[in-house]
Parts: sequence; C-alpha cells; structure tokens
Amino acid sequence: MKVVGLTGGIASGKSTVVSTVLTLGIPVIDCDKLARLVVEPSHPAYKKLVDHFGTEILQNQQWGQPLDRYKFGTIIFPDAAQRRVANSIIHPAVRDEILKRLFKYWIKGTALVIIDVPLLLEGELWRIVSDVIVVYCPPDVQLARIKDRDGLSESDALARINAQRPLIEKVDYADHVIYNTSDLETLRISTLKVMDTIKPNPFWTYLAYFPPFTILMATWVVLRRHFKGDPRKMASKNK
Repeated sequence: MKVVGLTGGIASGKSTVVSTVLTLGIPVIDCDKLARLVVEPSHPAYKKLVDHFGTEILQNQQWGQPLDRYKFGTIIFPDAAQRRVANSIIHPAVRDEILKRLFKYWIKGTALVIIDVPLLLEGELWRIVSDVIVVYCPPDVQLARIKDRDGLSESDALARINAQRPLIEKVDYADHVIYNTSDLETLRISTLKVMDTIKPNPFWTYLAYFPPFTILMATWVVLRRHFKGDPRKMASKNK
C-alpha cells in the first residue's frame, strides 16, 4: 500500500484538491476531522488539554462540554509556546488515529491512500510517507481568501497563516507541487496529473499483501527520508 501525504496552507485550495482525489475513488484520511475527534470529551487528549489550558477553552467553561474552538484559537494562534503545548498533545493523538486507519486500509488491500495533513511537516509525518504533495498559492491570494471565507480581520487572518509554516517553505519538502494560481478547472487538471504520476505499480501493490514485504517497504520509506534529510536544515547548513 502506497501512503502519500498531502499538505498546503489555510485557504490554499487543498480542500478542492481532496474533492478531486475522492472522485477517483482514492481514500483520503482527513486529519482535520481526526484533530476534531481527539479533542472530544471522550478522548484522553481532551483531559490533557483542559489540565493545561483550563476550562476556559470549553463551551460554557464547563468540564464535559465541547471545546470552544474560537476561544482556543485566540489562545494558541498568537502564542507560539502555547501552540507548541497544544500540538504536543494533539499531534500524537492524531498520529495514533492515522495508524489505525492505515492498518484497516492495508487489511482491505487498498493500493493508495492519501493522508490530508495541514501540519504534515510541522508534525514530522512527512518522514513516513512515500511522497509529499504540496498545494501552493501566493501569500496575497491566501490572505484574501481567508479574509473573505471566514470573515476575519487582516490581523486575525495573518495570525492563522503565520501559525503554520510558510507555503514557500513547504514546497522545499515536496515531491509534487500543485500550483493553485488560476481557476478551479486548472486546479482539477493539475491534481489529476499528479494523481496519475503517483499511481502505484500493480506488482508492488500485490507484494504489499505479504507482511514481511510490507515491513521492508515501510522501512525503505523511512530510511530514504532519513538519509535525504530535512531540506530546510540542509539549506541553512549550505549558506
């Protein structure tokens, strides 16, 4: 089974890319949904968040109530230290949920799975996928889209954009880049071209049914990423 990571930035057009991928019958693990799942009151990560941030991040500020996402956002987006704490709680929980779903797809004999992860790079998940796809759009377009879509002020929109790694830096990690700089039809065609490029070979898909070979393939992916190194760190060393 081939596992591919898809990332972008807020308002970069990644959701449109995912919609196109789904029309091809390729399963997509939506990590935004998983991030919402792991902060529900029934999940262990919920208690960890409340222990650190207090009940003020909850609706009605009461234990057992859902997370107040707006209030939580006003705490973590402007504050890098608080954001790191939140990520240290949420990211491991999301990774566990991803692995559960990947195992189910492998049991079913699925050839290709896309993991839709906004924080693919920040959460270090890029190290365990065979390919990284980045959806890119220019910063000014990204800012205009989020202001229009979410009704945010420019400062609030910038706070959300700046909470993520700049898109231009994410491109350094990409095996494939989908440029969202034109209309929706152009974006759809670009997505289809990339999907055709990453289509797994049926022979390797067949071999992946055998656990020893699956372990070998997974080890190869991790080692390849490890020896290839972090593009940003390598670039800074070469300066």
